[in-house]
Amino acid sequence: MPIAKIVTVVLIVGVFLFGNKTRRVLNVYVAVLYLALALFQTAAVTDKYGLVVISGNMALVLVVALVWVWEVVAERNDFGTRECPLWRWWVAPLAVVSLLAPVDASTMTPDFSLLRLLTNEAGLTFCLMTPVVLTLYYPKVNQAVLRISSFAGMLLGAVNMIVWFVLESWGWWMSVLQIPLVVISIYAFVLAHVKEREYEIRVV
Repeated sequence: MPIAKIVTVVLIVGVFLFGNKTRRVLNVYVAVLYLALALFQTAAVTDKYGLVVISGNMALVLVVALVWVWEVVAERNDFGTRECPLWRWWVAPLAVVSLLAPVDASTMTPDFSLLRLLTNEAGLTFCLMTPVVLTLYYPKVNQAVLRISSFAGMLLGAVNMIVWFVLESWGWWMSVLQIPLVVISIYAFVLAHVKEREYEIRVV
């Protein structure tokens, strides 16, 4: 789990320092991560029911993983010089909270200890890694991947908030940690469609 966080931070730094030189590595890592999450985060072996698979979640995350596999080949992301106004970085603090994920997963309660922040499972979960990925992912990017990834983030984030706020309210703090996923996913989804509309206007 700490290795996953270290790799994520290294890739983020690499994107800012080296731009497209790290594009292939980032694309491959995200694609492999989502494939692993589709197979393993959506399934568990339980004492009562044996192997349990949340098939809807698996299908959704697998679609996200497959479009990232496509991006590995297509390389439509452009992490070179980006003209991005400073105000767009309002999403960065939310992404940092998502990556640090101050929570004790065993009790679903807040835990801001340095050891927990560095070693928790945030780097190996869809709901906590997707806000980080989407924050890096603008403006010169693969619009289809942005649209599909953000849609999955909105859907799973909303479901998770309902679960932890309503059905399993004892874990309300986990629902709070879904806010970056929902907010950034909605923002990215809107940006993807605005960007597409701007392109259509230029073509016309």
